[in-house]
Amino acid sequence: MSFVLPERDIAALERRVQRALDTADPSALAVLGFGEVTLVLRLDTPDGSFACKRLPVFPTYESFRRHESLVGEYVEQLEKAGVRVADTRLWHTRTPSGKVVGYCVQEALPGDRLCSRLLHTEGHAWAGDFYARFLPLVEKAVTPGVGLDAQASNWMDLDGELVYLDVTTPLLRDARRRERLDVRLFFTSLPWILRDAVRVSQTRAIFDKYYEPRGAVLDFLGNLHKERLSRLVPGFLAQSEGRFDAPVTADEVAGYYREDARMWELIQRLRRADRFWHRRIRRRTYPFLLPPDVDR
Repeated sequence: MSFVLPERDIAALERRVQRALDTADPSALAVLGFGEVTLVLRLDTPDGSFACKRLPVFPTYESFRRHESLVGEYVEQLEKAGVRVADTRLWHTRTPSGKVVGYCVQEALPGDRLCSRLLHTEGHAWAGDFYARFLPLVEKAVTPGVGLDAQASNWMDLDGELVYLDVTTPLLRDARRRERLDVRLFFTSLPWILRDAVRVSQTRAIFDKYYEPRGAVLDFLGNLHKERLSRLVPGFLAQSEGRFDAPVTADEVAGYYREDARMWELIQRLRRADRFWHRRIRRRTYPFLLPPDVDR
């Protein structure tokens, strides 16, 4: 069911975010979660509660509109493949300099139905049933042109149906296997002198896996280590037997997670160094809210 975008309330939320950036104090914000690139904030209004994912700042209104169009196309492609996507709206505002701040907004869904939490709270029978529903969705949705970040924290289980949440980064490629997303936006929190080098060297490592069902499943299984759910990996591997040309192994999952964790740790260290440079050396506002240290 669609919802009415609470525009005034989101504008007030963005003003609180700006104060948090100016003061380097995010304590007034209700943070639902940090992604590797952006954060999700809870917004409570008289008309309901919402999950608001702040996007990287767009240099122009036209670039925001291109991103908005890609998000709409991405949702359409996933739903065509049988993936139910949480109803999503985009909101934006212009900054005094002409840049655009955007939010990806969804109605807040019951937190206890997030699959990464259910895998902790429910037994092995529920986990096996979840994985039996999850695998066919991934296999059908993922193509060379449509990717999926299938980790458990991106799914809700509502009334027995899996609902996908994370469409902020539309994983769409053209016929030459190039990202249609403006990848540069998602490296703007790195020190400027390193952005192009990291983008060129790491874009394939970050994105390639999402465009193959086996890669998306490997990423899902690897992230179970971060979620402290590695005990579930053997059972899920058994359920995966015969699904891929090359079987996924426990050693491969563990090795993949170690490499992925090292890459994101390096990126986060670079971001923290850039924040230090902005705040302590240049005495300027650092324009991103970074996640706390993650025990990987």
